[in-house]
Amino acid sequence: MTKASIQKILHKQVSIRRSGRVERNVMAHLLISGIKQGKLKKDDEISTDEKSWVRLDQHSQLSSYFPNEDLPSETSLPLDLNHKLLELSKILKDLS
Repeated sequence: MTKASIQKILHKQVSIRRSGRVERNVMAHLLISGIKQGKLKKDDEISTDEKSWVRLDQHSQLSSYFPNEDLPSETSLPLDLNHKLLELSKILKDLS
């Protein structure tokens, strides 16, 4: 990582909330390694003041460390989907 790509850490310590339980004084520079090790989950919440909370997978600096699981994988798509989409595109083209 280059110096330009490293964002400045604004807070040295944060609080993490999971299932209503709050862990205080977590060192901010350890968050990424905690995510990579699986110690922190996407639905854990982070706060600097314990008033405003943000899910880790929705945090602007941390969301990229969580894979997007909402998108279906190619293996879960019907085998004939590509053919059906091609037919649909032809029909729409004829209508326009």
